Amino acid sequence: MKYLSLLLLALCLLFFGSNSRSDNFEAWDFKPINGSLEETIIWFDQAKAVHERLGGKVEYWQHDVMGNNVISYLIRFDTQENWASFKDKLTTDEAWQTWINKNYKTFSSHLVESFSLGNVLNPNAEASAWDGLNVIGFSAWEVADDKVITDLLTSMQKSSEIDSEFNLSPMVYSSGLGPLYYLTGGKNWADLQSKIAKRNESKAWTEYWTAAGQDPAGDFVRQAFSVRIQ
Repeated sequence: MKYLSLLLLALCLLFFGSNSRSDNFEAWDFKPINGSLEETIIWFDQAKAVHERLGGKVEYWQHDVMGNNVISYLIRFDTQENWASFKDKLTTDEAWQTWINKNYKTFSSHLVESFSLGNVLNPNAEASAWDGLNVIGFSAWEVADDKVITDLLTSMQKSSEIDSEFNLSPMVYSSGLGPLYYLTGGKNWADLQSKIAKRNESKAWTEYWTAAGQDPAGDFVRQAFSVRIQ
């Protein structure tokens, strides 16, 4: 019990509470255990068996974070109600309590970052929103000093409309605190890059990006590309 709050970070979606029906996920970025992807996956699989039994949808992703190779463990949910039910079950699940008490030392020593994010722009999205995507690119943005959150959301909505025309599967996620995360995806790297290139050549994107550069609604924080490994 005492480790639960450390492992399952629960951030309330403060100003996006109206999107309570949309998909959301919790994620943890780990350095490979003993430098081994295989060993990390074996460890993940043990946790996955419990989490999926309790109603989560688990995915593994690998990407680069600030120069560090990390393996991401994601638990996705169709709705925040599903997420809340999962959390309640987890607090009393004997198998989970036994596993985390046994493995917490390993978990904590390899953890790079953890977060909980909800879908901002699509209130009808479910956890299956990422089905068919095997590579994703995401960028994190904070509200510019002279702007407000609605300015950044409006800019991302416009970007999303353009990206949708090129089948880039745009999505925006937030914890309600900190950066907004803008995500696009493809079935593989070639697919993603081809769609991005076509988008970048379009008049709509050129006009949008030029205007955004002249009067930015957000400040860039970081970006990463990630590949699904399971």
